[in-house]
Amino acid sequence: MPEILKNRYLVGIGILCILTLTFWISQRISWHNGIHKLSYNNQQQLEQFVGHLESQLSRYQFIPQLVAKNFLLVEMLNDPTNDSLIDVVNLFLQEINEITDASDTYLMDKSGLTLAASNWRGENPFVGQNFSFRPYFSEAMQGKVGRYFALGTTSKKRGYYYSYPIIYNADKIGVIAVKMDLSKIEKYWSERQSQFIVSDPDGIIFITTNPEWLYSSIVPLSAKSVERIKASRRYGDSNIKALKLANRETISDSSRIIQINTKDSTNEFLTNYHDMLEAGWSMRILTPLEDLRQQSLVSAFTMLLLALSMMLIGLLVWQWNRRHQERERFHQEAQKQLEKKVSLRTADLQNEIDEHKQTEKTLRETQGELIQTAKLAVLGQMSASISHELNNPLAAIRSYADNARKFLSIDKDGKADENLQRIAELTDRMSRISSQLKFFSRKSSGLLESVNIAPIIQTAIEISRPQFKNTDITIDTDRVGGNIIAHVDFIQLEQVLINLINNAIHAIGSHAPGTITISTERYKKRIMVHVDDTGPGIDEQKLEMIFEPFYTTRESGLGLGLSISARIIDSMNGKLSAENLSMGGARFTITLPEPEKDK
Repeated sequence: MPEILKNRYLVGIGILCILTLTFWISQRISWHNGIHKLSYNNQQQLEQFVGHLESQLSRYQFIPQLVAKNFLLVEMLNDPTNDSLIDVVNLFLQEINEITDASDTYLMDKSGLTLAASNWRGENPFVGQNFSFRPYFSEAMQGKVGRYFALGTTSKKRGYYYSYPIIYNADKIGVIAVKMDLSKIEKYWSERQSQFIVSDPDGIIFITTNPEWLYSSIVPLSAKSVERIKASRRYGDSNIKALKLANRETISDSSRIIQINTKDSTNEFLTNYHDMLEAGWSMRILTPLEDLRQQSLVSAFTMLLLALSMMLIGLLVWQWNRRHQERERFHQEAQKQLEKKVSLRTADLQNEIDEHKQTEKTLRETQGELIQTAKLAVLGQMSASISHELNNPLAAIRSYADNARKFLSIDKDGKADENLQRIAELTDRMSRISSQLKFFSRKSSGLLESVNIAPIIQTAIEISRPQFKNTDITIDTDRVGGNIIAHVDFIQLEQVLINLINNAIHAIGSHAPGTITISTERYKKRIMVHVDDTGPGIDEQKLEMIFEPFYTTRESGLGLGLSISARIIDSMNGKLSAENLSMGGARFTITLPEPEKDK
């Protein structure tokens, strides 16, 4: 055999051995880890099952002792032929049964004859039945708390019985018994993948989530034991059969792998068990191992594929080394080209960012100038009223000054002083008018701050007052809250309110007398300011257009007021909207977010 072929043959055998060993070790490790994890999970579930069973049993443990204290039962046992008393006790036991959610509650005399029962109206009542053969009856008559599991001879239902003697004058005159339905426990645990079984001291399964195992024995029973069990009538006429169970492997002191053979199949289970010494029961959880075997095989095949992949990678390494230098050179060249493109693109992006910032700055400045221009336009519209407001005091001042000179010439100093006082008051009035105009024409800082809206509304009304002073228009502010805080630019908000008030004045126009109603409200963490008028309203077809630039319904208007106002409110994270009122007129609403409370 040529040397090269011999080497390849040996390499192939070595690879095959490595892969086989990898598969076997992976399968054993996966199986070992899975068994121990499953054993831990089984133990957790078994502890939950034991706790649940003990809690269910403890619910009924003291019920017979409590019910036995009721004097009605004593009267019934002392006078068993009293029909009216029998009905009362039956109803009493039925009520006890409903409250405790027991299966049955019944009263027996000292001979074991049932005198009253909670199921006295049922198809198979216990009344008239004798249960003296039951161990729980004899235990109670000995003064103990009776406990016993059995299949009911009358109801044919499994149950766990608690009993207690009824004592009168130090004499045991009867027994009260409470039966607990164990099928509810099976139903509660039946939807799990694992199976649960509870067996009595003879190894007979009387609680199980697998109906096929019910009344089967875990270990084979002798004929003598079977006869003894049947004689006790504990399981009625049930056929006691042996469950073909074999131990396969011990995992720990309380966990092992078992095999159960049935007619159709053979199944392996991992079982954990626990003994209830007080009741004499043994509890087991059985989890099928079929899924775990499949998982261990899948893990082994996965490791096998991983090993094959590693070998293939090893075979390809030499090709990679061979082409590594060429790829490295190509990568370096590509990296240089990429860095060059990135540098050029970064410069372009920086130019675009600078242009965007400049455009944004110009836009803000233009918007500010536009707002200021709109203010000056409003001042121009108010000029006639302002001129009237100033001319009247000036004329009065001239008249009072002339009168004062005359009074001084004739030595009427008191009259002269009165005229001078009136001149001072008129001067103050003119000062207030001019200060309002100066306050209105100032520029905004552009900063948002938390302020009270009510004073801003009042200032806007005062600045607009010359527009409606000599008209039959009133402004109602009764529904303006006294402490409505919003996060706004108060100068710009004031401008918007003045614009809305002036629009309302123009809207009422020839429809005077009219009313402008300003109100505030809070709704879902939003603050709303409503400006309502009693004018003719807004054409529904043009309602969506009123906030567009240069749209106006007045011949002398520029169509910028509402557009600018909407932009101002939008910059405050709010919204300006308009609608027609059902009673006539229009409503403009400023919606602003409520400021967050300081934490």
